[in-house]
Amino acid sequence: MTVDPLLEKALRGLAEHEQLLVGLDFDGVLAPFVAHPSEAVALPGTMAAVRDLVALQGVSVALVSGRARADLAERTGVPLDDEHLVLVGSHGAELALHPDDRGSGLDEPTRGRLAAVQVRLEAVAAEHPGAFVEHKPTAAVLHTRRLPPADAAMVTAAALATVAEVPGAHVTRGKEVVEVAVTEASKGAAISRLREHLGAEAVLYLGDDVTDETVFALLHDQDVGVKVGAGETAAAHRIADPVAVRELLQALPTLLSRQRPGG
Repeated sequence: MTVDPLLEKALRGLAEHEQLLVGLDFDGVLAPFVAHPSEAVALPGTMAAVRDLVALQGVSVALVSGRARADLAERTGVPLDDEHLVLVGSHGAELALHPDDRGSGLDEPTRGRLAAVQVRLEAVAAEHPGAFVEHKPTAAVLHTRRLPPADAAMVTAAALATVAEVPGAHVTRGKEVVEVAVTEASKGAAISRLREHLGAEAVLYLGDDVTDETVFALLHDQDVGVKVGAGETAAAHRIADPVAVRELLQALPTLLSRQRPGG
């Protein structure tokens, strides 16, 4: 793997820590972007590299996605109750730290807010063929990637205006999506909780979206943040695309001076 010398040095520095948490976004990081979320799959060999990392001594891995946990499990083939690979869904709102923890329970008033958000976003999408709404346990997401840029901007503005009328709704804007959650959460908060829960001394996080910036902003001096693709970022390092991610993950056991299973 050809890697920036500064990034390689940072990755090798992670070997100094006995307990390491590796956090990975899915769309745009493990999987290339596609027209419809249901068509997304990780690049061949990428999930095998993730599994190799999970098997390394002192390394914990979390997939941290805007997708619902159930959808993320289906896309990756990782069981929801996997003991070694943590699935974090809905931008951190779905985080199960224990086997009996569903991570997304809603009370009746919150369910009412979610229903109001869903109805409003569905109404916006119905007026603009090509836009569609994805439903999650704690949020609804308006997707505009099938629309021309000018139309997408107009639809986004309409969505923001209508959900602003719902008290307690939390808006997150990503790449060609508007996600409206009824619980307050972030990927950064989820990684912080996982760090504490697992006793991780350092974190390596790879993300491509604006929602991943909440993680990069909370990283410590000993951590390594890697932005995937273009765009402004608080991450100290950058790589090009999911192909580069796969190469980095495959090289990581050597860079960490840890052996792969059977090595």
